[in-house]
Amino acid sequence: MQFDLPIFENLCPGWTSILHLGSKRTFQKGCQIYDLNDTVTGVYLVVRGLVEIVLYTAQGPEKVLYYVGPGCIFGEVGCFVSGDTGEARIRARTNCETYFFSQEVVAGPIASHHSDLLIELVRSSAYKIRMFAVLLRDSLGGDNFQRVCKNLVYLVNYKIGSDLNDAEKIILHPGLTQNDLARLMGVHRVTLAKTLGELRDLGIIGKFTKNKLEIIQFSSLRKLAGFENL
Repeated sequence: MQFDLPIFENLCPGWTSILHLGSKRTFQKGCQIYDLNDTVTGVYLVVRGLVEIVLYTAQGPEKVLYYVGPGCIFGEVGCFVSGDTGEARIRARTNCETYFFSQEVVAGPIASHHSDLLIELVRSSAYKIRMFAVLLRDSLGGDNFQRVCKNLVYLVNYKIGSDLNDAEKIILHPGLTQNDLARLMGVHRVTLAKTLGELRDLGIIGKFTKNKLEIIQFSSLRKLAGFENL
């Protein structure tokens, strides 16, 4: 379940060997890299920092579809499918250093002389497709309490791994605030805060800040998330 949490990093490590084929582009935190109808003419490799792909809806808060971190590509959908970003915006979540590779470079020298890098690009896209399937499955369930539990389990597995040797108490550095998690789930922060309060009352979690998440009863959290038989 490592990639069920929509944060993608280190899926395209080979691309760092061809930076000379791209152009370096830096973005400050909060900078909009692509707006809704901007034309996309290539792909970006994140070298440092974190990029967020954001969906805006008329009915509720913005939904962060996923984050892209170092060693991963973004912009491939608009580049190879429609030429624009569609209904999503791409924004720098932190100060970012990226390299831009044009469509011509990808289709030319990269495809001709670095075909292994295209496999990395396909793998990255496949993980994103899998993530969308997980998000669709969870959203159709309609149970926000269980969705929060699942995302906490996903976060633990992403940060630590799924082989926890039956650990019960887990303390980790989430790197995500409660507001970040609410935006990833597409729910209001109040909805998330209510569920986290219920989990604290049950003695399942403790402190949750950007720098520290305390899981007190991980097996109980997994059961509430629906993973007891996995």
